[in-house]
Amino acid sequence: MPTDVAATTPATRDARRRRAATLLAWERFVAGDDEPAVATVPAPILRSWRRCRDVHGLDPMRPTGRAQRPAPVAAPRDTGIYAQLGAVAATVVREIGGCLATVTDADAEILACWSAPDLGADDLDSRFEPGTWWPESVGGTNGMGTALLQSQPVVIRGPEHWRRDMHEWSCVGLAVHDPVTARPVGAVNVAARSADLVAGLATRLADELEAARRHLRFRAVDDARAVSERFAAEDSRRTGTVLGLDLAGNVVAASDKARRSVGGIPAGYLLDPALRRGLTFPPLAEIGRRSWAQAVADPSWTGTVVIGPPLGPAPHSYTITPVNGTGGPAGWIVSDGPGPDTGSALVLDPGTTANPTSGRIAALAGDSVLLLGPEEIRFAEANRHDVWLTTDCGRFRAATRGMDHLARELSPYGFLRVHRSFLVNPARIRRVVSKGNGLIALSTDHHRAEDIPVSRRSTHEVRQRLGI
Repeated sequence: MPTDVAATTPATRDARRRRAATLLAWERFVAGDDEPAVATVPAPILRSWRRCRDVHGLDPMRPTGRAQRPAPVAAPRDTGIYAQLGAVAATVVREIGGCLATVTDADAEILACWSAPDLGADDLDSRFEPGTWWPESVGGTNGMGTALLQSQPVVIRGPEHWRRDMHEWSCVGLAVHDPVTARPVGAVNVAARSADLVAGLATRLADELEAARRHLRFRAVDDARAVSERFAAEDSRRTGTVLGLDLAGNVVAASDKARRSVGGIPAGYLLDPALRRGLTFPPLAEIGRRSWAQAVADPSWTGTVVIGPPLGPAPHSYTITPVNGTGGPAGWIVSDGPGPDTGSALVLDPGTTANPTSGRIAALAGDSVLLLGPEEIRFAEANRHDVWLTTDCGRFRAATRGMDHLARELSPYGFLRVHRSFLVNPARIRRVVSKGNGLIALSTDHHRAEDIPVSRRSTHEVRQRLGI
């Protein structure tokens, strides 16, 4: 009798209806019909499903098995972070029971797993063994790989998983991100048969992982101090351009000549990572993206970069020298003159526009860094050096400073510079309004006129792109 009563409680009936609706939406989505999913599943899950189906081409009916991951770049500096994540995971399992918890690295490989004594043997299979690889591109929507793609906790209930063989599980995952590079460092995931159990853990995980985030912020400041000390030594014996960069290519310190050339870089040392976010431009960001593996493999490595405006009026060769901190590279010194002519020298094209977040745009929300897919951004608006992004999740300040820099980052994704202060995603335009005298304004909202101005010289290109 108690079991029958429990099975008919309003909460139980609601949970069953929600699961049935989600399962139907999943079945329709897999068959190519998005409409039920749009009305049923949370936005982060829907975006993940679309990546699984449309980008990764994953078959939800056939598990990929134990995939072989690429060889990772060693990151001994993150060992302490993984220990902190492990302490959180072990505590949750011990205190909550009925669940298991994993810690993954930045590539979604399971480093360790803890399970409650009351879990059955069927729950402890090879899918959760250390060494198993769970990036979203391989494992579909899941609490480990999907968590690494966003800054907020992700709760995945039963059939919200992309893979059918995971539909009996519910999980909550949360990643910690490097405050300098905005890249994920690792994640904690808690999985159980009960959706209600894991859903209630999202806030707790966010609170308990704050210690790991604080550690990362302290490390970022220590790295900046190491870069500043090395910069001061270089600047004192040179009269030309010298830059101290963090691992993302943001400027920590700049010589007088560099600050005059670039503009907008304050004097002194920018130790707080929040103060230097976006103080970069494409070749500097490319240094941060491509030099890491070289410097880890060979601590004595130096490279060469060719940079044109705004650092100088014409392309010019500069030396890249790693600055080592605790556990590996802490940043870079860029100074006048080419590095040694050796096979290990890194030569970057002065026109490179690679984005250090690998196809995602970093935005700021309080103390957090949000990693946005270009498709989530509707339009961008400049306010002096700051750029504000209007997205599906709200309005956020871009980590990149300056509309010119952001336009270069987003140009590979088809964004249009329709006005000196506005950048628009053409795929999100919903309304075109005539303003008279041949001028038009745009809106990315069906119901509200956002009045995004289009300059006269951009009007023809906009009309062509929209086919009007």
